[in-house]
Amino acid sequence: MFIAIDIGNSSIGCAVFDGEVMRTRWRMDTDARIDSDGYSTRLGDVLEGAGIAVRALDGAIASSVVRNMADVMGRAVRSLAGCDLIEADPRTDPGIDVAVEKPEAVGVDRLLAAGSAFRQVGGSVIVVDVGTALTVDLVSAAGCFMGGTISPGLKAMTRVLASETSLLPEVRLEAPASAVGRDTPECIRAGVVFGAAGAVDRVVEELIDATDGAPRVVLTGGDAPVLSPYLKSPHHSEPDLVLRGLAYAYRKRRR
Repeated sequence: MFIAIDIGNSSIGCAVFDGEVMRTRWRMDTDARIDSDGYSTRLGDVLEGAGIAVRALDGAIASSVVRNMADVMGRAVRSLAGCDLIEADPRTDPGIDVAVEKPEAVGVDRLLAAGSAFRQVGGSVIVVDVGTALTVDLVSAAGCFMGGTISPGLKAMTRVLASETSLLPEVRLEAPASAVGRDTPECIRAGVVFGAAGAVDRVVEELIDATDGAPRVVLTGGDAPVLSPYLKSPHHSEPDLVLRGLAYAYRKRRR
C-alpha cells in the first residue's frame, strides 16, 4: 500500500491506495505553522481511524504547489512509516503527452488531473479545477495536453475584494440563492459564483471550438461542489483526479 498526497494552497488531499483500489481518502488544511511532527501525528491518527496499519505502507508520492511543503510532508512520512516520499515534478509521466512550448512550466497537479480525466473518459476532455486558482485545461482526443486558462478561485476572489477595497467585507463562500443580492455579502457571493460560472462556461465554449470532436467536461477541486450547480456546461464531478493521477504515476514508476 502507498499514500498519495496532493498539497494545495488551501488544503491537502490524501488517499491510501492498495494497488489500484483507493482504501480511504481525506482532506486537511494546509498550514505552514505545522511542522513535520505535527503532520506525522495527523496522518497517523487518520490511518488508525481507518484501520490501516502504518507498517503496511511501503511508499508515498506527493505533488505540491506550496514552497517547501513537500519537504515537510516527506519528513512526516519518513517518521511515520519509514519510507521515502517521491515528489512529482514536470518529469513525472502523467500518462498523456504535453503539447505546450514549455512543459516544465505547467503545474504538475494540472498535468496529473488532466491525465487522470483522460483515462477516465477515454477521450478528449476539459478539466475544470476549482481550487485556490480556477484552471480550465484541454486534453485532445489523441491524449495531448493542449493548455488552458488560469484565473482566481472563488475564495481568492472574495479575499481580494476585501483586501483591495476599504469597505467591502471578506465573506464566507456559500452558494448564493439568487443572482440578485439583497445586501453586500449576498452581492459578493452572487458576483463571485455566478461570475465564475459564466467565465467557465465561456472558456469551455472556446476550448470546444479549439479542438476536434466533443470533449467531455470534468469538474474537480475543493470548491467544485459550490460552482457545479451554476454551470450551464454539461459536466460531471470527480473529486480525486490529482490523487488518482499520483497513484498512476507511482504505480508506473514502481513497475
